[in-house]
Amino acid sequence: MKYFTLLFLLLFSHTTLANKCIDLMQKEDFYEASEVCRTMADKGERNAQFSLAVMYYQGSGMMADIAESKKWMRKAALQNHNQAQYNLGIMIANGQGGPADLVEAYAWLKISAENGYSAAADSVKQLGDELSSDEKKLANERLNSLKKSLKTK
Repeated sequence: MKYFTLLFLLLFSHTTLANKCIDLMQKEDFYEASEVCRTMADKGERNAQFSLAVMYYQGSGMMADIAESKKWMRKAALQNHNQAQYNLGIMIANGQGGPADLVEAYAWLKISAENGYSAAADSVKQLGDELSSDEKKLANERLNSLKKSLKTK
């Protein structure tokens, strides 16, 4: 059962539009973008990691690969990319690229909401309504653990 819809809006209001990876995606030159984004993502650039995750998810410029999308989404999420955190939470809730885990999903969605991604707040409420008090407690423990592992600027 799908709890939410992924939001892969390529709105990079918090990024530099001069970023070649993003520029190529906006021009819909996905083959070239996949090459540029891969290079940048391998160097740890979080916006490129997010973009690469989107391309793997959608099959833009490459074969669609949900597991690979989730891998790159997690890398960007761990670097505090709030939209990646949201999408990772949704993927986990929906069991995309692995088994569904509503506790883990709730933790990622809550981090995204706390980091200012507005779409995450509704998802936190919706998913929170489905969790038991014990599950919410586990989710908050996971949330605290994840916060310690996030890279901040």
